[in-house]
Amino acid sequence: MKPHLLGSGLLTAAACLCLEMPVFATTAAYSELDAELAVNASIQIAQTAENTYDAWGNECSNLVEQQRFSEAIAACDRAVTLKPDYSLGLTNRCVALLQLDRYQDAVESCRRALTGDGNWGERTEASGWLNFGGSLILFAGEKPSPNEAIPLLQQALLAFDKSLEIEPAPNTRQLRNELEKLIQDLS
Repeated sequence: MKPHLLGSGLLTAAACLCLEMPVFATTAAYSELDAELAVNASIQIAQTAENTYDAWGNECSNLVEQQRFSEAIAACDRAVTLKPDYSLGLTNRCVALLQLDRYQDAVESCRRALTGDGNWGERTEASGWLNFGGSLILFAGEKPSPNEAIPLLQQALLAFDKSLEIEPAPNTRQLRNELEKLIQDLS
């Protein structure tokens, strides 16, 4: 098991809140009906004229809500195959990757979302920057030394600054300030 520089402390919890990620119980059971509905929805999308990036993006969101993260990633991948610069699909993919502790992949998905088409659904670009910053924090937490983590944390700080420029939010400001203190302590 890799050492985690940031552990399971306050910043990790704040990153999850900032990402607007629901806290999922790892032992949650799904009914057979939910699983069947998800499979049927995917089959219907693939076999109809509704085989659009939006339909697959919606399916990804639904699968994330059902805590079916591997399937959600596959649905987002289908959406992004149809529209490679689909910001919302890439952001949803990022959230699913984070739930599977695939932090480096999540960082890349968020980075692509920020340079994408600007379609954030009901959210704004501020949400994309929050996802990116939170992903960077969690990725930095996997690094064995401060020297490896600090550059990622500094990027996260810049991402939170961008988010605050777009949409000032007290939680983001608090997280940003705590992150700045952590960087100073590690330096």
